[in-house]
Amino acid sequence: MNADDSLPESLMPDEEGIDSVTTVELAPVPPPSYTCEPHECDVQDQARLIEYRKKRELWLHWYGVNKDVPHSVQQQIFSMLFMDLAYRSITQPRQTGEPDVNLAIRNGLLAHLLDQGYVASQVFAIRRLLDKRVDVISLRRLLNDIQSCRNLITREIYVSHNGAPYDPDSWQELPQGIEHQIWGIHAPGLSQYLASKYRHETFDQLAGVDASNRQRGDLIREEVFQTLNAWLDNSPAAHFITLSHKFFAHAADMQSLGSLKYSGIKLDDVEAAQRAIIRVERAITDEILFVAEAREVVPMPPLGLYQKLQFPYCSGDSIAEMDKMWNALAKERNQWRYGISEELTAHIVPSS
Repeated sequence: MNADDSLPESLMPDEEGIDSVTTVELAPVPPPSYTCEPHECDVQDQARLIEYRKKRELWLHWYGVNKDVPHSVQQQIFSMLFMDLAYRSITQPRQTGEPDVNLAIRNGLLAHLLDQGYVASQVFAIRRLLDKRVDVISLRRLLNDIQSCRNLITREIYVSHNGAPYDPDSWQELPQGIEHQIWGIHAPGLSQYLASKYRHETFDQLAGVDASNRQRGDLIREEVFQTLNAWLDNSPAAHFITLSHKFFAHAADMQSLGSLKYSGIKLDDVEAAQRAIIRVERAITDEILFVAEAREVVPMPPLGLYQKLQFPYCSGDSIAEMDKMWNALAKERNQWRYGISEELTAHIVPSS
């Protein structure tokens, strides 16, 4: 299947649920993990610093830095990407293999199940990450909450909330050893000053302020958050979700290429929506919260991911057993339509 090829309703959350607002509280946040007390930080506005550290701990808890949140933003993104790459790779043989060679991957039923599972996984993941409600953990909620607390993220707090010196050049007031003279701020033992330098430079861009005009009270420009919201709003996510209704409601056309291509959903749309989500996620963690944690976008796959796929799907005898199971299940379910009237009226007493 090519990237621009096209990709059911009962599985979808209702539209109202995404935009409704409630005030349910989530689980308590773990204790703070800062390396110093607020009074030890080179921050003049101590009250704002204390409030920011509480909020930052909450934001990182939602994101998943603490590794103990099963539905964290990071875990949702990892799952979305894993399912996407798994689908694209495992269905590749049905397009690229020899057309005259019989392959189990080209079975219409198997193709339909793979396509349905893929679209469901991506729609659920994207909708969940963009959920605006305040009783869920989502990327959109994380972004909205940080934006509403923009006034807490001053330059001095951004740089020095966890002990880094506000002035990156103050290392020059320390006793100067030979390493300091050779390497300057990059010398061993000056990592906090170097971190301060990098944080200032990043904040200069976020605040739209020249380095010569830095002030402790500088704030991140509102335009930064407007841009991040636009990345999400202008992505194909909404279009992709709308078209998915058509896909799920579409009567399965058991073609060897699967039902994906008939729905209007395109793999390019999925990829573009994912890209917008990833870029907003990284802007929040790497730029606004400056997590400074190196990590790949795609999680490392488990070993032996495609193990045993070189073998036949099943034996001929197993196919006969599949037919028997289908028929037995169909016979059982076909009985469900009988006795409805009797059971429906069993507790009704006829009036005299």
